[in-house]
Amino acid sequence: MKKYLSVLLTGLILSGCSSLTTEQKASIDNLTPCEKINGLLAAYDSRFEVLKRTRVNTKYAETWTAKYNLVGEACQISALDADTVTYRCQDNYQEQTQAVAIHQKAVDFTRACLAQNNWHEQQKESADSLRTTFVLDEKNPAISIHTGKTLSRSTPWSTSFEVGKSVANK
Repeated sequence: MKKYLSVLLTGLILSGCSSLTTEQKASIDNLTPCEKINGLLAAYDSRFEVLKRTRVNTKYAETWTAKYNLVGEACQISALDADTVTYRCQDNYQEQTQAVAIHQKAVDFTRACLAQNNWHEQQKESADSLRTTFVLDEKNPAISIHTGKTLSRSTPWSTSFEVGKSVANK
């Protein structure tokens, strides 16, 4: 019952128009990472409509800012075509240790949220890259957390959090 109320509350909070009232922003700021992840998973089939905020003009995809962030402060929802829509956050860091610490924090709250539902976790690691992916089945979106090198000299490391098409369908 508590889980149902949490999902219902999340839906009500997020179902408003693209502008957030002070009360809506405060309610969103008080959501736990698990409530945010459950909101993302619930909104995936509707192309994250309830999570879209302001449309961002881009050349190659329809893109919106997201109503909440899981990593960094600038998450976006992008629709590349009718079948491909993703929620993606990314933040850049000066040091590898900073990026890996955020990666591990995101893995920890994602794992804690999904553990009850038998999600499969897979990790791939190299000298310059670390990816942790959570998959339930081919019908549900995958959650992928990636840390790797960038081309930036000032912030050569980034960590991203993505919810999108299942890895099996990519």
